[in-house]
Amino acid sequence: MSVPASVIEDGDLYNPYEDTELLREAATTGRELDDVIYLSLGETWSRVAPGLVAALGQGGPPHSHGYVLSPYGLPALRQVLRTRIPAEHGLSHTARPGEDFDVAVSHGGTRNAMFHFGRLLARRSHQPAARPAVVCSSPGWDYPGVFSALGCAIHRFGLDPGAGYQPDPENVARALRKARAGTSGPLLLIVNAQHNPTGANWAEHAVRAMTRAALEVGASVLVDDAYYALHDPGTTPVSALRILLEELSSLPAARRPPWLAVRSLSKQFHCNGWGIGALTGPPEVLEHLLGRLLPEYAFVSAVPLQAAMATWLRSRESRAYLAEQRREYARKRAHVAEELTGSLGYPQDAFFVGPCGPYLLMRTPPWYDGRTAEPYRSFCLRRSGVLLGEGHMTTPGTSPAGGQDQVRLFLGPSRKTLTRAVRRMATAGLTWQGGPAVDY
Repeated sequence: MSVPASVIEDGDLYNPYEDTELLREAATTGRELDDVIYLSLGETWSRVAPGLVAALGQGGPPHSHGYVLSPYGLPALRQVLRTRIPAEHGLSHTARPGEDFDVAVSHGGTRNAMFHFGRLLARRSHQPAARPAVVCSSPGWDYPGVFSALGCAIHRFGLDPGAGYQPDPENVARALRKARAGTSGPLLLIVNAQHNPTGANWAEHAVRAMTRAALEVGASVLVDDAYYALHDPGTTPVSALRILLEELSSLPAARRPPWLAVRSLSKQFHCNGWGIGALTGPPEVLEHLLGRLLPEYAFVSAVPLQAAMATWLRSRESRAYLAEQRREYARKRAHVAEELTGSLGYPQDAFFVGPCGPYLLMRTPPWYDGRTAEPYRSFCLRRSGVLLGEGHMTTPGTSPAGGQDQVRLFLGPSRKTLTRAVRRMATAGLTWQGGPAVDY
């Protein structure tokens, strides 16, 4: 799976994306973009659900090409999500729609929604001069990049590979208490139960304990459900949303902190460029977030895409597509694990195959010990033509956070492409024990 040249052509303007820089450097040394196997970001550029494209091709109703006079998204899509989210999370006996929670359409990407939720917490703070703080996992997605821009102090709790990247509730509670001791302002715990980048499905007891610890110190909670729908057949994804609502139910309304759950639809249907998802939260939070804060920056956008998504989600084909995608990811997880131990000689504890999400996290070989300033991702691309992803995701244009002793392998391409990528790395000597310095 190569990178289309048309997605990185931007003339002489500054481009902060490190992947673009690496690809351009590879091109200057004679490697064709068509020859690169791209396994970095969760993108294929070629596997969007055909039925979703067909729904977009229908054009949608005429009004979908105009303004939506509601800040909560196209009503047709919101109605679908308002039914779908409670059903998928088993909320029927947990909370009341319209009272304990409600659902709106997210447009412009979940990163955008997280940023404005951070603004909401600052606006609602009783201590506006106090520095806000965020508690999140390491490794993890680029939450520091989003919330540091809002002036937040970042506190991380580690995930032990030996424990299957499951969070230790005591460590999370300590991080929350430390963060609370350092500020009287807003405090936010981020729960990513289908964890990016490891694919771990966090245990229900751990998520519940984390949630209770957050509520005990008056912290808000952000549930990142980007990969809730991407899991192996037979795996039940732990619903941090349901657990949060259950824990909140015992608190008086006046003591319930603001919270938000973000859900990506783009991830499960290979349409990242659409930036469409769901926002679930207390009605007053959605009203403040979408009815007051977001209109300061933008109106509802991508309305024809929302219309197509509503049509697609109502179809049997969308359910069949998602079921097959789950089976396909399970097969590819098992296959790539065999290739890593076989072709690359990796020991079992040098990589992690979780049951959720589209990634596999692997350690850099021990012989690549940092004696060179060249990042392993760059080294791997130059030697083999395979571009892997960051193990610790960072904001474009910033230095990598934490150590880069791990890399992320995206499992979205075909099994044939994944096999070719691993065997290219083996041919180039990028095995666990190391080999001849052969450029592929």
